[in-house]
Amino acid sequence: MEPPVLSFYGTRPVPLPSRFASLKKRLVAGHEAELEASWGRLITALREEVKYIDEHRTELIPSIDFTEINDRSKTGAFEASLKRHGIGVIRGVIPQEDANKWVEETKQYLKTQHDFKPPPAQDPTCFDFFWTPAQVRSRAHPNMLQAQRFAMSLWNCNNDDRLATRFPITYADRIRIESSTNGIVTVNGVAAPPVSPEDSLIAAAAAASDAAIAQVDNGSLERWEQDGYGRCGLYDAIFKGDWESYNAWDPAGRVNATSDLYNGAGACSMMRMFQGILALTVVEPGMIRLLPSPKLSTVYFLLRPFFSPKEPAPEEGDSAEKWDDYLDPSNWALDKEQTTIIHGAVPGHAQRVTAAWHPHLQLDKSLVTPPTLQAGDYIVWHPDQAYQFSNTNYRNNSKPEGAESSEPTTSMLVYSPAAPLTQTNALFLARQRKAFLRGHPGPDFDSTGTGLGSEAPHTGRPGEKEIREVGGEEGLRAMGLAPWTVGKPADSNVSSDGPSAAVLLQETTKSSPPAEEKKDVEMTDDKTHTTIVPVILPPGTASTSGSGSNTPSTSTSSSVSRAESEVVRLANIILFPDRLGYLISK
Repeated sequence: MEPPVLSFYGTRPVPLPSRFASLKKRLVAGHEAELEASWGRLITALREEVKYIDEHRTELIPSIDFTEINDRSKTGAFEASLKRHGIGVIRGVIPQEDANKWVEETKQYLKTQHDFKPPPAQDPTCFDFFWTPAQVRSRAHPNMLQAQRFAMSLWNCNNDDRLATRFPITYADRIRIESSTNGIVTVNGVAAPPVSPEDSLIAAAAAASDAAIAQVDNGSLERWEQDGYGRCGLYDAIFKGDWESYNAWDPAGRVNATSDLYNGAGACSMMRMFQGILALTVVEPGMIRLLPSPKLSTVYFLLRPFFSPKEPAPEEGDSAEKWDDYLDPSNWALDKEQTTIIHGAVPGHAQRVTAAWHPHLQLDKSLVTPPTLQAGDYIVWHPDQAYQFSNTNYRNNSKPEGAESSEPTTSMLVYSPAAPLTQTNALFLARQRKAFLRGHPGPDFDSTGTGLGSEAPHTGRPGEKEIREVGGEEGLRAMGLAPWTVGKPADSNVSSDGPSAAVLLQETTKSSPPAEEKKDVEMTDDKTHTTIVPVILPPGTASTSGSGSNTPSTSTSSSVSRAESEVVRLANIILFPDRLGYLISK
């Protein structure tokens, strides 16, 4: 059987099991008329959206300097543009000298062990390394955690949401390394290993295809399934014909969603509020392209499987008038009998949007390149947003004549998504922590649990000591290596003289040093030697008390909601059950 990924390069989507026809029918039952009317409004709006994107392109992507993210006079315009277009660049998050050092450290680290899992044939610069010095150090760096905290604060969160954006946690994703010597893709001078027969098929299909294809992370079929995103009703308004009321920036419908029902390799199990990439070398425009439309593009690929054209697509090279007629809302109708096809979605793989299956997105016009990224810059985008890397198929596509050089060149990017602390994310973090300590791949990339592609033999693999050196206690917490500490929630009605639900961790010392100097220590059941630990907001965290201060602050009792306190309490139980002396529930 051909691998389903091959279908992305063809003209026919993969038919799915019959239950998907029933699923689609249930999603639209009782509001077919409203859905069909909404499709017409969507196509009209999308036509204007693509025109707008094509006119403005790179200028739609805002940027802000890392030193300005606590300055409200600077962040307002950045926030407005990011939430409109779904993409933003934070400049200078990592000092350039640190980035340069990490690149060299990672080169040396990879030289010690050349037995690695080959990258996918259709994307030969994306490697299944997870614990290189560049990855471990960047994830723990206080500037990176502060940038992620800032980005997540731009979502429309409220005090009832069961997540804590003030506590970013690490998701161990892959690394992109583009090294070449004399035009041959290498990893530190060693030629990339041969691909499997299946990968060869995919590479051949990709090389033969000129179709535009973009990827959307955080699941594919799960977006339509009741046990996936349907668990929280995230997209219900869209499927009922009221896509205008869908809020792409409300996290409530994502907290308990399941984004990986099929245990696919690389399918993300953690709730991420942004996908992101940290540039450790200069990234010129063109390496990555993104679709700056977080709302309309998402609504479109979700509704596309329910509609079909009355007249087929014109042939390539036909007149613009014929293509306009094909794309016109009057040429499309809701299927009376729903098929098993969900365009661009197959079990265990990320969602794809393609020029053939999603023609109204006009990917040739709507995918735009971000500005040049310098070493240390951090680019983030909405988790429903389509993106495309251009550096694919190097095994089959030779570089232009004269472009080869005997001097090795390297570019390096670290996938660095922004993820908040939630109960579900804490459960994943416990698994990821075990993989880190063993040197195994991240849990989402080791579906068999065998540790295939383990970095355990690598000399110089960073550990807990290196994380502490870079990020201190906050860096350790992000990796689930140290517990979080909070005090009384702002919405608690319990007297401050008595115990509350926020009593999560107790110090065993009788004396209480200043809050800034407190350390997490071993706990006992001796209730007479306990002290409630106050919340310590990491540097740069804005207080929710509305003080308007732009300076780094520690928290007050007004900055922690009961929901946040409960999230932290559960996360500590999950990750540190042996370190809790006692918990007072309410």
